[in-house]
Amino acid sequence: MADRVDRATGGYEAEFVEPLPEEYECPICQLAFRDPIQIEECGHRFCQSCLQELRRLQGSPVLCPMDRRPISSTKVFVDKAARRAILGLGVKCWNWKRKCEWTGELSNIEEHAKNCAHEDVHCTNPECNEVMPRRSLQYHLVSKCKWRIVSCHFCTEMYTYKDGKTHMKSCKRLPIECVNKCGAKDIPREEMPFHMSECPLAVHPCMYRDIGCPFKGRRDALEEHCKNAVHTHLNIACQKIRENESRSLCTNGIFLWKISNYKHQYDQAVASPEELAIFSPPFYTSQYGYKLRLKAYLNGRDRGKGTHLSLYIIIMKGDYDALLEWPFKQKITFYLIDQSEKQNHRTHLLSPNRSLPNIKVVFNRPTVKENLGIGNPCFVPNEVLESGEYVKDDVMFIKAVVEPGSSKSQT
Repeated sequence: MADRVDRATGGYEAEFVEPLPEEYECPICQLAFRDPIQIEECGHRFCQSCLQELRRLQGSPVLCPMDRRPISSTKVFVDKAARRAILGLGVKCWNWKRKCEWTGELSNIEEHAKNCAHEDVHCTNPECNEVMPRRSLQYHLVSKCKWRIVSCHFCTEMYTYKDGKTHMKSCKRLPIECVNKCGAKDIPREEMPFHMSECPLAVHPCMYRDIGCPFKGRRDALEEHCKNAVHTHLNIACQKIRENESRSLCTNGIFLWKISNYKHQYDQAVASPEELAIFSPPFYTSQYGYKLRLKAYLNGRDRGKGTHLSLYIIIMKGDYDALLEWPFKQKITFYLIDQSEKQNHRTHLLSPNRSLPNIKVVFNRPTVKENLGIGNPCFVPNEVLESGEYVKDDVMFIKAVVEPGSSKSQT
């Protein structure tokens, strides 16, 4: 039945076409009777809910609000005639102030409201809390609701309108501008990698980057670079081969360095105004271990200059540093090999000393190509070298033995 206001008690709130007859107005709520009842003894009428509320407030006995006479519950009956008359009265739509022109019997107003174009309704998308006149609902669903489902103009993927910005950040077909500013502005995002391979302004690495060439440039510059850097690439390749071969020279942490043309290299060191060093090939302590190399001053350095062979170890940036334990903690023993039957090798044990002032730049994980070296500037005196058979057939052998590390460093 017609009931515009969600109320627990009271009569009908409606705009009647004609003024409501006084005999159909409840004296308690002053609205048109809803489910009217009549008191048999005094003839007064009230809304059924209004009389029930009166009983709740007054208790027993209940007094008639019109004449203050007690009301017996057995002397009250439903006034069907009055109910029928009231429901037949002409009323305007609840939305008459919104220009709805419907009028009809009170009994039909709820049915009319179900289809009234001016009635407030909720958006049919469950997440949306918008309320609007029914006549605006379709436009809201199609054009305004943040929760409506839309199709991307570029990739046809379906998404919620409110998530449009998020979708565009990942839309595979969204046209975007070339990152090199080559002039192309409508490249689908998923085709950008292909465009970059063809873009005239794209910077590409040298085709020999895998062996260590650092050059990068545009396509025309790359072609010129490859023509002019043949010898450079060959040298890099040879160095890479030597480096890879050097791994086989270190077995179980033992590395043997063969120094050929010793006399010539020693004479160069003596003649040089600076402290001249020679370097061993890089080597790994194990297949996936630390990368090291030896550094020797044949005419000495520091306090050993001119009197001793100076020998140092250098920790280099390796391929497997992320898997190793840092700082480097393993002991290293240097050997100058006696090539005679006496095998009177000269040795020096190097233990990582945590108290050194430059400890971090020696034993920590390298952040540049290699760390500072550490060793013994007075490894072997020159007179010992001259008296023994440490140099034979113009060849010297130096061995480095690295003690086994922890399980992590042996990964």
